[in-house]
Amino acid sequence: MITVFVLFLQEVSWRSRIANLQKSDLLGLTHPPGAPRPADRRDAEDSIDFEERAMERRRARARRRERLGELGDNEPSAEERSGGQVPQTDRYTSIRSNLALNDCVMAGGSGVKNYKKLFEDLSRENSQLQSQLQETQRTVSVTRIELEKATQRQERFSDCTALLELEKKERVVLERRAAELEEELKVLGDLKADNQRLKDENGALIRVISKLSK
Repeated sequence: MITVFVLFLQEVSWRSRIANLQKSDLLGLTHPPGAPRPADRRDAEDSIDFEERAMERRRARARRRERLGELGDNEPSAEERSGGQVPQTDRYTSIRSNLALNDCVMAGGSGVKNYKKLFEDLSRENSQLQSQLQETQRTVSVTRIELEKATQRQERFSDCTALLELEKKERVVLERRAAELEEELKVLGDLKADNQRLKDENGALIRVISKLSK
């Protein structure tokens, strides 16, 4: 009966560990979403399966011994001879299983830390990209303003060039008109001289005709 009780306690302990492991898996501590399954997790599962098979074999042997009456009522069992302690093999297997379980939990925690570090790195990179984008937008705005100013200056320069060209044409026209007026003034001077000469000749003719008529 003591053997059966010890086996029952071991089974309860292992079932509790399995439940905790499954609960941790559901919470994402041992196997974060999207992360590959660690090798320690497989070792822990193999160790759990091995322990379950070993406990099943021990329970079967205990049931056979009880049915065959091999242990007798007064004969002490192996557990009683060892002072009620768990056999060395069971203790070693339990220690290995506990270590595997701890490794799984630590690996899960490391995975969570790695994901946290990756998230922080991505957030920092995103902030840098946003800063670069804002700086680029400011540069584009300044460049657009400078381009508009240059376009306005070019338009003003084009207007000035057109005005200068128009003034040049007007100056040519005025110079040509001035030359024509000078020519007209020269003609007028000649006409005035001819008119005075004709007046003098006319006066002389009048005097000659007067003398002849007397």
